[in-house]
Amino acid sequence: MDWEKLVEQIPAVIEKIRTDYILNNQIIKDDIFGILEKHCTVIYYPIEDEMNRGFHTKRFVKDKLEDFVYINTAKTVSEQVFTAAHELGHIWRVAVQVWEQAGEQGTLESKTEEKIINRFAAELLMPTKEFRKTFLAHIEKLGLDTNRLRLVDLIQVMVLQMNDYMVPYESVRRRTVETKIITPELGEVLLNSKESIEPLVSAFSKDQNTILDRVTAKKTIPGLRNLLEIAEKNGELSIYTINKIKRDFDIDDIKESETEDIVVISIEGDKYGEN
Repeated sequence: MDWEKLVEQIPAVIEKIRTDYILNNQIIKDDIFGILEKHCTVIYYPIEDEMNRGFHTKRFVKDKLEDFVYINTAKTVSEQVFTAAHELGHIWRVAVQVWEQAGEQGTLESKTEEKIINRFAAELLMPTKEFRKTFLAHIEKLGLDTNRLRLVDLIQVMVLQMNDYMVPYESVRRRTVETKIITPELGEVLLNSKESIEPLVSAFSKDQNTILDRVTAKKTIPGLRNLLEIAEKNGELSIYTINKIKRDFDIDDIKESETEDIVVISIEGDKYGEN
């Protein structure tokens, strides 16, 4: 297996996906959730003390195989974003595309598939050109010298990159090596210095108005309220099951007011938005 040749295929696969699915934003950030929701059913649910950040599975729904992705919302927002991008790679069968375009023969093993998907997620969320551009912009803004950069200054810039792309520190560390901003040797030093670096990451993160480290603990499946209303109306589920789902996903009942308020909006121009 030629890893470098596999990596070379990823940007082309991403560009094709961007064209096919009309992804205009180069820096996607938490827009990744909306993209993911267009291609599968996403279950957002917190499970405390669980290492797993999420997973992708397929299930038969009315004799049709459907994609489902679970996102553990007990994890930080940055971890959720990267997980969503990773699982999107599985749905798009990115690893198979990369494997075939690289001309690799034989079976694509699961370990290699996961490695390809992780690299895909990094490339999708942190495009090389943009990543290098913003990194150097932070260096310039902070008045730093790349030839005499202290470790603490490097970590500060990496935290700014975390905020720019809404991804975890480890993703930025790997990407900084992959985009050749730092050497693999320095990347290993950073990897092996977690105990001394984590307090720096935490301190610099607190200096910013960011949601990176927050836990959403969201419990939802987009469109679940409407689906339950339809199921209740059509008698597809028992009241017990419907109420249990509402409790499990913290769905509040919306009380209808005695008099319905009527609102009127005015949109200038015709239905095509032309004046």
